[in-house]
Amino acid sequence: MNALTSRGTWVPLIGAGVVSIDDWDREISDWAVENTPVFGSTDDAIEASDNLKTATTVAMVGTALAVPNGEGAWEWKPERLLLEFGAVQLNNVLTSGLKSATDRERPDGSDNRSFPSGHSSQAFTRATLACRNVDQIPSLSNGWRVTLKTSFRVIAAGTAWARVEGGKHYPSDVLFGAALGNFVAIFVHDAFLPADSITRFTATLSRKEVSFSVAFAF
Repeated sequence: MNALTSRGTWVPLIGAGVVSIDDWDREISDWAVENTPVFGSTDDAIEASDNLKTATTVAMVGTALAVPNGEGAWEWKPERLLLEFGAVQLNNVLTSGLKSATDRERPDGSDNRSFPSGHSSQAFTRATLACRNVDQIPSLSNGWRVTLKTSFRVIAAGTAWARVEGGKHYPSDVLFGAALGNFVAIFVHDAFLPADSITRFTATLSRKEVSFSVAFAF
């Protein structure tokens, strides 16, 4: 399964395990909050995390609209957006459930919903979906693909690190969140939206109801 074997899933998972060794998690968190090397202050870091997360939403929506699907220029686009926002919501549900189950206190002591980081998992869900969309835009050169995908991942990573500098999360929180977001995005995208998909997801909207259907080609 691509979602499990993706480096975006297992690399941050390994990283989360490594920083949990010998209290490195807390030591890195304390250093980041005290020095704020990237964002300058905890308040600026928290604000930046919100802004960067929003940027990943823009990236996801923009790339989804740029993918040419079907015979018509706009065929599939509403369905693609609906499905991708569904992936974001699935990630939110999983993240919230893990927060309740782990009950980990945040570094700043504000509450017990530190693990995993919701900002990180959301940002990486959207950034990974955007990267998958970029791969399905045939008009882009390889150079532009690499540039865009790298930019999206850097923005997501910036979102995650800003939460550490802001004192809202430990490194393991944001690393696990990154792995979760990447997994959910690839799982949903590759199940329904690969270029050679044998699965067709359809949403039909009317004034009274919204209906969904899934078709499989054999």
